[in-house]
Amino acid sequence: MKIIDTKPYSTSLEYHEISNIPLYKICKIKQIVNLSNYQNIIFQSPSAVMNFDQIALLQGKRIIAMGPGTSSHLRKHSYIAEIPETEYSSKGVINLLNKSELTGRTLVIKGEGGLSRISEYLNSASLKTDELDTYNRQKFESYEEIKKKFTNVDFVIFSSALAVELYFKHIHTGEETFKFLAVSSRIQEVIKTFNKESTVIDYFSNDLISQIKLTLT
Repeated sequence: MKIIDTKPYSTSLEYHEISNIPLYKICKIKQIVNLSNYQNIIFQSPSAVMNFDQIALLQGKRIIAMGPGTSSHLRKHSYIAEIPETEYSSKGVINLLNKSELTGRTLVIKGEGGLSRISEYLNSASLKTDELDTYNRQKFESYEEIKKKFTNVDFVIFSSALAVELYFKHIHTGEETFKFLAVSSRIQEVIKTFNKESTVIDYFSNDLISQIKLTLT
């Protein structure tokens, strides 16, 4: 079984069946922020953590991660983040925040062009919130060599809307027989806009291969 994961960085869990083939690169950008102004720090993605200049200065802050992948990267810096119980999305974070009192100003750390639903919601509720972009996503100059790697494949995993869009623009030929896998219902909806079906998997499972095999039944 051959599986391609299009995430722009390798996971901490390595499987010999899975090859990491990014469809875009992550580039760190200039950041200016005074952390003393914020009590609550929300990270929207692992890349937001990996590219944040002041990651060592979060002691005493309330830290929230959008999902297990982001939480895992925060643990590498000895931070234990709160995460949604089930829905790893903006909605899940908002539901988590609504379960307790939010005091102090909030900073949402994300990528350039990323979703602003959390900050928009909090500001609409008069909970002062700012955003900080720590990286942007840039497509590759050519996809010719990457396209060759998408042969004799059984599954392709998508974890971002941009990866889906780049795949169908630069890689897809219409002759593929592999199955599309999405890490969330939001990504599944993006795939559907290209008239393709996909299956949502528990991407953060401790046994991802078994999760993928379940899609065959």
